[in-house]
Amino acid sequence: MTDNTDPTHNKPERNTTDKAQQSPLTTAISKNTKILALFAIACTLAVSVVSELTQDRIKAQEQQQLLNTLHNIIDPSRYDNDIANDCIIINAPELGSTKDNTAYIARKSGKITAVAITTSAPQGYSGNIDFIMAVNANNTVSGVRILKHQETPGLGDKIEIRKSDWINSFTGKRLLSEDDNRWAVRKDGGMFDQFTGATITPRAVVKAVKSTLNYFTDNKAALLTRPNACAKDNAASTLAIIEAANE
Repeated sequence: MTDNTDPTHNKPERNTTDKAQQSPLTTAISKNTKILALFAIACTLAVSVVSELTQDRIKAQEQQQLLNTLHNIIDPSRYDNDIANDCIIINAPELGSTKDNTAYIARKSGKITAVAITTSAPQGYSGNIDFIMAVNANNTVSGVRILKHQETPGLGDKIEIRKSDWINSFTGKRLLSEDDNRWAVRKDGGMFDQFTGATITPRAVVKAVKSTLNYFTDNKAALLTRPNACAKDNAASTLAIIEAANE
């Protein structure tokens, strides 16, 4: 007897069964995908709102940190302008790098009393040493503070005011000439102390302070005629390089 049963007779039924079984799984995956997408959107919106709410506070903190640093190297009684928003931008290899540096201008009754310049010592033991130094109108140093460095803890980090008062040894100093050989550590015949076991770090800072002072003294007249680069209506942001904690 011939078997007339079609071997594919039940296939449509199996396909229908498979689709019925897959449908809940597909629905669940689709639902979870939508939930995750909505969650991602919600998180993004939340982050944006928080960022918007804290942006002004962060800027205010940066501004205050900058002012604290400036107050450490220029006595606040010596200026009556908004020093944090009165500056020029300087790009010169004499300042230790190819990046833009900022010079904040202190004025008293419209007269310039001092200028605080961000600059860098490129020959530190462990890399660049970023600092800010203020120069008085008579070309003497008003003060210096280290902003950022990677020098060896316990040795090279004595350049920080919180570690020692060595950085204050620049205050009141001036250059007698561009080649003033007093501007060196004592080991090299100069007037600045070196650190026990760490001569490279103070040597780099002394050299960079001297170079910055030389540059500013030689170019002061031209630099101070530049337009204000930090005016509030220019929406210029405070330098991120002001990271040091100052006392």
